[in-house]
Amino acid sequence: MKYIISSVLYLVILLCLSVFVFDPAHLYYEIPWLDIPMHVMGGFGVVSLALSIASYNEKKLSLRTALVAFLVVAVGWELYELAHDFVDQREWGGWSDTLSDIINGTLGASIGYYLLKK
Repeated sequence: MKYIISSVLYLVILLCLSVFVFDPAHLYYEIPWLDIPMHVMGGFGVVSLALSIASYNEKKLSLRTALVAFLVVAVGWELYELAHDFVDQREWGGWSDTLSDIINGTLGASIGYYLLKK
């Protein structure tokens, strides 16, 4: 249970950092590469949570299942980013930005899977 709580706390901290610090300060525009480590760390966190839940339920999680769980969250996050850009009347980053975000997150998710699986 402590790993689930730790994983959720990690993801909440990343979310708060992104939404309440980086975004209002326009740091994603001032420091364009900042988006890359945030998506890598997000992918790591989502897989960490998935592995923690599976471990708590005494199940093994395959890489494929972990990546599918990540991709569900990643698509939801990218839809949030699109809606946020629309509401704030900002220009959408385009498909290349969306795909690079998902690729960076998948990299973090894969790293997390191989580092944390037991």
